[in-house]
Amino acid sequence: MGTQDNSAVIGGVVGGILGALVVLIVAAVAFFIYRRRRQSRSHLSSKNDVDPIPITEFTKNIPVENYEKYYFKQRANQNYGFAIEFEDIKTVGSAQPKIAALCLENKVKNRYSNVLPYDESRVKLSVGPEGNPNEDYINASYLPGYNSRKEFIGTQGPLPNTVKDFWRMVWEQNVHTLVMLTQCNEKGKVKCEKYWPSSSSQTHGNMQVSLISETPTEEWTIRELNLENLANGNKRRIKHFHFTAWPDHGVPENADLLIRFRNLVREHIDQSQRNSPTVVHCSAGVGRTGTLIALDHVIHQIDRTNSVNVYKIICDLRMHRPLMVQTEDQYLFLTDCVMNVIRSKQNSNQFYENNAAVPIYENIAPARV
Repeated sequence: MGTQDNSAVIGGVVGGILGALVVLIVAAVAFFIYRRRRQSRSHLSSKNDVDPIPITEFTKNIPVENYEKYYFKQRANQNYGFAIEFEDIKTVGSAQPKIAALCLENKVKNRYSNVLPYDESRVKLSVGPEGNPNEDYINASYLPGYNSRKEFIGTQGPLPNTVKDFWRMVWEQNVHTLVMLTQCNEKGKVKCEKYWPSSSSQTHGNMQVSLISETPTEEWTIRELNLENLANGNKRRIKHFHFTAWPDHGVPENADLLIRFRNLVREHIDQSQRNSPTVVHCSAGVGRTGTLIALDHVIHQIDRTNSVNVYKIICDLRMHRPLMVQTEDQYLFLTDCVMNVIRSKQNSNQFYENNAAVPIYENIAPARV
């Protein structure tokens, strides 16, 4: 064997040893990070601490009267129990196909490359006479609520090139309520194209949008819009609920704020009594969007079944659109909202129990003259 062959063999052996060392180092670092995270979550442990709820229990509804105990159990050790829950839902639904979203012609219609609707649950637009199969694509998904399997449509904030598609979807799906959970620009970044006019009308394809009224508050703005289909002259009123108090990174300052906003939206939906989906969007249409839709569902669940199952609700949402309730902070915030809703109901019930002997309304007899 020649000198060059020996050198090649030696080089291969050395390279293999170095490669193995790199793998060992990476594994050691990963294990170290894992241990540190476990330690950081458990360093507050004491003899009074309890283990988190087993994963097998997550799919069971929790009676309202037991939720507070469950809540504090999962919040112990730096929210370790809720962290396990959230970790367990991360891959739910993710294996479903997204063929339409990944089509080359449709890629420019997606705001984020990692937030794509599943083929099974995506909203399809009507196709024109030319029959272009990609004309039906919009980054939007039907989402279940408490009342129906298509109670909501979750979608991304429109792009400049998808505003026309957005309004076409609103018309074709007979939508009367729009909920927006982002600002158009946050921290110097464009999060959503402004798709409604500030004063005069705007036309997008066959859809003409006009602003009728705008009522701003510190935390949200409510708009009345008129949507006209120029192809046939038909018109429709749209209510636009725009929540502006949600920071770009993080969650609202307090849970009651989002609960009050949800109640405002729900009151309008119930009063309109229309059998049509409500469109909810933020920037990607998954994080804030998922949190509000899950909150609406769980409040109905509390009112009608006297039980709670946040984990199962989010798993259901993630089977229809990826990354719903995107971050652990949003998951924790949602559990805070649930706790506040339950306490509010308990306080209200306590008030009526304590004042049971006092009639709320009285028939006042007319004064004798």
